[in-house]
Parts: sequence; structure tokens; C-alpha cells
Amino acid sequence: MSENKKLLVVIDPGHTGNTYNAGAVKGYYESKAVYDLSLYEKTALEKRGIDVILTRERNQDPGLYERGQMAVKKGNGYANVLFESNHTDAFNGKVCGVTVVRSAHLPGSEKLAEKMIDAIVKVMKPSTGITYNRGVVTKTQSNGADWYGVIRGAVSGAASQGQAKNGPVRYDYIVEHGFHDNPKECLFLSKQENLKAIAEAKAAAIAEYFGIGNKSQPANQSGQSSQNNRNNNSHQTNQNTSTDSMTLNKKTAYLVRVSVDDLNIRQAPTIHSKAVGFTGKGVFTITEEATGIVNAAGEKSQWGKLKSGQGWICLDYAEKVA
Repeated sequence: MSENKKLLVVIDPGHTGNTYNAGAVKGYYESKAVYDLSLYEKTALEKRGIDVILTRERNQDPGLYERGQMAVKKGNGYANVLFESNHTDAFNGKVCGVTVVRSAHLPGSEKLAEKMIDAIVKVMKPSTGITYNRGVVTKTQSNGADWYGVIRGAVSGAASQGQAKNGPVRYDYIVEHGFHDNPKECLFLSKQENLKAIAEAKAAAIAEYFGIGNKSQPANQSGQSSQNNRNNNSHQTNQNTSTDSMTLNKKTAYLVRVSVDDLNIRQAPTIHSKAVGFTGKGVFTITEEATGIVNAAGEKSQWGKLKSGQGWICLDYAEKVA
């Protein structure tokens, strides 16, 4: 198989135009930044002999499902098809870090997602001082289908892993490159040279994962390398979690209201613990509180354990219901 048929990358620059979603820094708009980033990434990937398609021109606005479907329609004949929708995130001006949302029906895609996050963080953190790996997460509807239309489109609306296997896309992501309402991360993302550096780092991570541009390293060995890195990261995460000096306090159960879609649920009450999903908007019962680390600076605050047993949420981003 020729090198350029080994991988097709379909990049979706989120939103449309130049003025959608203003950031904390004057002149920053998410739609413009992620379009510029996507162009830089396309160039960096093509330099490595990888085929790339963008889902839109700067002022085009195809539907979310349609964007994902482009990867399905163009992917036949490729050994691997990667779809990624590029974004920057927002919450309350204090949250920071890089997240990848992946399809729940492509479990083999998590290793590459972690590799991409690590590459982005490595570029951003020396300047921002706060950017960190927020984790790879999934979000699904009540019927099991992926929550986000752009992800559903790339796996043909699959509500099960079996259905997803019928299409060519094996890697299906929304990539959140930091928070544009966080002044430090927004300042970094406002500079074109920084967007180019992120794009180059992502392209290098993708090429390395698939063994492209390195004839001595087959793709399966690259995957094993990614697994080794993940094992090391997991070991480090366990170490961090065990040294966060968490103080547990049993409490009478009470209700909290979450008003955002993407509040992380973590296995333990610290950001160093693995993210296992999102709450979504709604009212939730807290059965236990703990004090744990809430940001990259090591500051601590209160966490609440969900009655469902799924994990813990940071109570800074939830409102107690009277």
C-alpha cells in the first residue's frame, strides 16, 4: 500500500467565519483561531505525505453531522481515517487545559487521543504555566449514540460499536485546545506562531503514531510505544492521586445543580485522577465531600461524590440547591 493511502485526516475547523466566540484577549475569536490552526495542521501533515481534507472554507458552515460524514464519504480505500474537529473551550475564565472528546464506539482511538493531548500541552504549558492534560472523555445520549452530531456523523450515527465498524473512520475526535476565556491560554492562542507550533506538534504525533515518515518503525510498533507511554502516564497519575493529601468528610446527602455540559467526572477527588465522563446539565445528589487538588497550580477545593457511584465532581462548578 502506498504511503498516502495509509492515512486520511479530515480536519473540521469548528464553527464558521472570523468572529464567533470572543475570547478573554481582545481580538481573539475561536472560529478564526481554529480555522488558522487547521490550515497550519493541514500543511504540516501534507509535508509528511499524509492526505488531508478540510470540512469547510473560512465562511462556509456545513451542518455538524454533514462535517463528520465527509470523513465517511472520502475515507474508502484508506487503511486509516482520522476525523478531528478543532475547537477551543470556555467555562468561567478560570478553568484551563486540553481535552479530547472521542467517539464512545471507537475504543481503540484513545491512545492516539492521549498522544495528541500530550503534544499540545508540551507546546502550551511552558508559556501559560497552567495548561495540563484534562483527559480523553466520551459523552453519549440515552440510546447509546454519541452526544455530539459532528462525532455521530463520522461514525454514521452509530449507537453501538458494531455499527461504527461498518464505516471507514477509526479515530473520531473533538479537540479542545485550551480555554479561550482563560486569559493565559487565550493570550497564547492569540499568536499565529503558537498556533503553528501546536499544529506541527499534532502532525508529528499523528505521523509517529501511524509510523509515517519513519520507515524503521511499523505502525504496530508505534501503537505499542503509545501503549508504553500510556502505562507510564497511568503510573504517574496513580502516584499523583495518592499524594494529593485529600481529606474525606462524610456529609448528609444534598443536591447540587450543574449548568454546563462538560463538567468532568473523575475517579478520585483530584484533577490528577482519570476523567470518566461528563455530568451534563441537571441536578445531582452528593453523598460525600473531599478536599483535593483542582488546578495545575496545586490549589485545593471541595469535591463531591455522585450518588450514582460514577465518580467525583469539583463543587466549584456546581451550585447547591436549597
